[in-house]
Amino acid sequence: MRNRNKKNRGFSLLELMISMAIGLIVLAGAVSLYSQAVKASFLTSEKSELQEDFRAAGNVMERDISLAGAGAMGQQGLAAGAVGLPAATGQLPVYPCYTSCTLVNGTAAAYPTLTGSPTAPFLYSIIPGPNLGITINAAQGPTDILTVSYTDAALALNCYQGTAVSSGGTTTVTFTLPATWPSICTLPPGLLVPQSLLDPVVGLKTGDLVMFGSLAIGSVTTVAAGGAPNTFVVTFTNGDPGHINQPTATSGSLKQLPAGNLTATRLLMITYYLDLSPMDGVTPRLMRIQNGRQPTPVAENVAYLKFTYDVYNNGTVLSNQASLPAADNPSMITKVNIAHMTMRSQLPGSAGYQGLDLQTSVSARNVTFTQEYPISGSAY
Repeated sequence: MRNRNKKNRGFSLLELMISMAIGLIVLAGAVSLYSQAVKASFLTSEKSELQEDFRAAGNVMERDISLAGAGAMGQQGLAAGAVGLPAATGQLPVYPCYTSCTLVNGTAAAYPTLTGSPTAPFLYSIIPGPNLGITINAAQGPTDILTVSYTDAALALNCYQGTAVSSGGTTTVTFTLPATWPSICTLPPGLLVPQSLLDPVVGLKTGDLVMFGSLAIGSVTTVAAGGAPNTFVVTFTNGDPGHINQPTATSGSLKQLPAGNLTATRLLMITYYLDLSPMDGVTPRLMRIQNGRQPTPVAENVAYLKFTYDVYNNGTVLSNQASLPAADNPSMITKVNIAHMTMRSQLPGSAGYQGLDLQTSVSARNVTFTQEYPISGSAY
């Protein structure tokens, strides 16, 4: 029987235990490093996505605010940069969104009126909505909404001539493109001929607001092709969600339009507000609604929205006003300050949500020009 050499023996139990311990320590270190790398990658990805969404949402909002009052919109005097709205007895026009979204917590918001004249509502270029939005964080309180309006330069509606006929609660306007249209309007850059009013992209849609000079404003009910080429029939029927079509109103009613040779433009009324996603009822999101159309989401996870305003009053500027000072009206606003637009990450990390807060100012160029360089010589 041969003797075995000690060198041919396997590892001892003690050696195995020591090797396993060292291996576990190395493995734990590797797992820790991997976990930190995954966490850092997750945070970087969330931060990048957050910044991208934040930038996109801010750009869309800033574009609309900067255009407020564009297109020679509105009147002079105390209602500069505003459009007069009809108001029959006991019926003020309201934001058309109140039946389909929660921009004012499901209740109707009336347009502002001139000081001392509660029955004369106006659609101003900029309309503040302090504390009219939903409450997402009880400690922060209710959010704000903001409405801006300007004439639409994309649709060459002013190249058409309209003829109005009113019957009962409906006003029908027949728009015809005359052969002499080049002499009465200017097309948007790159456009050779005026678009059809039934164009699927820029044509008139139900809920659109149409302004007939300084005479009246109406909310589109239907749009159809007329019996002749380049002719379109647009109806404005009483009972629209925003109470804009009021045939019994003493002023601003479409029923008071003259019979023919009407010139019109589409008016864009845009409101920004926060609501909760219908998918889960929890995720906050920034919404944008145009005229009486369905609201569309701009960005998810916008958890707070607040605005302040710079108000120009006969040479004096009051900065960062959370609401309009007494006796002032929205026509005096020249700058909108996004005091807080807080956005959080899509998913919470180990330490909670990541967040960004936008604070910036946007000058409404057209409104500022009207205030500081008025044609009439009066500052407002």
